[in-house]
Amino acid sequence: MLARRALQWAARRGGQRPPVRGLRGSPRARSAMPSWVIDRYGRNEVLRFTRDMVFPVIQYPNEVIVKVHAASLNPIDLSMRSGYGATALNMKRDPLKIKSMDTEFPLTLGRDASGVIMECGLSVSYFKPGDEVWAAIPPWKQGTLSEFVVASANEVSFKPKCLSHVEAASLPYVGLTAWSAINKVGGLNQSNCSGKRVCYFIVLSDENFNVSIGCNNS
Repeated sequence: MLARRALQWAARRGGQRPPVRGLRGSPRARSAMPSWVIDRYGRNEVLRFTRDMVFPVIQYPNEVIVKVHAASLNPIDLSMRSGYGATALNMKRDPLKIKSMDTEFPLTLGRDASGVIMECGLSVSYFKPGDEVWAAIPPWKQGTLSEFVVASANEVSFKPKCLSHVEAASLPYVGLTAWSAINKVGGLNQSNCSGKRVCYFIVLSDENFNVSIGCNNS
């Protein structure tokens, strides 16, 4: 619904992007930013630091731009660096196949971030510029190893005040993975776990993240 509204808004205004609240600056100052990117799939040697990554822009009214204070890596980033899921992710990025080949490059990795809201789309009501947030960015979007990242408002949440940015950046994606295993796969929720103890074991390797769950009445 929000995407359709944004497209309708853009059509009425000759293709301009939706108005936003927040970040200000000259077009030149906002045209590029430092990022870690890859231009092809492979091992660590494909990583490249650049100061000329395209600055993210808000395309839909439910999006925000976050200035990244800290980011972290997950096993999925190592897999994506090697090309894991490239075909499926490209279909998600460009379902109508209207772009040229290799549209994911240069690709920024990183799924977790902690930082500060800099700009908000007009339909974003829960956040404002200056709010400290943490975020889990889905793998088909440009990642968090950049100075700024754009995200949908439902991909960010207020950062707990008791955590630093570095601490907060280590939790969102892996935390959601664990929650998904417990809730979606294990079927555990507040209605069937009241008064029970839940124990889960996390096994982390270079390539995998596994969660085992146990539940009892004691």
